Amino acid sequence: MELLTLTNTLLQQIPQKLIPNAADGAILQQHQAFFEKHKATVIQGFYDFMYDQDATKQHLSNENRATREALLSQWYEITMQGHFDQAYWAWQALVGIVHIKHKIPDSAVLGMWSWLIDNLNQALLAEKTTAEVAQIMSILHKVQATVCSVIIESAKLSQQEAIKRASGLNPAILNRFIEIEINELLKQGRTALAQTMQKQARVA
Repeated sequence: MELLTLTNTLLQQIPQKLIPNAADGAILQQHQAFFEKHKATVIQGFYDFMYDQDATKQHLSNENRATREALLSQWYEITMQGHFDQAYWAWQALVGIVHIKHKIPDSAVLGMWSWLIDNLNQALLAEKTTAEVAQIMSILHKVQATVCSVIIESAKLSQQEAIKRASGLNPAILNRFIEIEINELLKQGRTALAQTMQKQARVA
């Protein structure tokens, strides 16, 4: 699937009110001094945390930290400038594909987004009015939801496409295999849930 087509397909699956728009971008641009002031601290803190945690440092190497920081710095600048156009979202879809190549799991992406949002929120609370914090955080939550959706879904669809091409399976057959695996996991989950509820009932 062509990248722009993939991106547009993913964006159509997200409620439009939850996707950052030009007005949101304009608000972020009004606070460029704040975002620029905290850029270096955010970038360093982000990777200090990743390299310190067993769950994330296994996906990194010390040799390319400078390159990773430069890429994150570029992403931070463009994102906080609020240029939420088609090219930006296609870039985020590409990020998802790159994550496949470097074997970065979705769980790590979501976890580090939480770190980023939390740290920006703390800085905002220390420097901005309550109304400004609420307005900016509302936009950042939309950015988080949309970026994560595009990154994760682009990675998933790219993997499915690669499997389909490599195996030669008809998409319907491939989807059937996926459905069988999902049904098995659901069965296991329901059994575990029933056992947990029975234990809780006995305790009560």
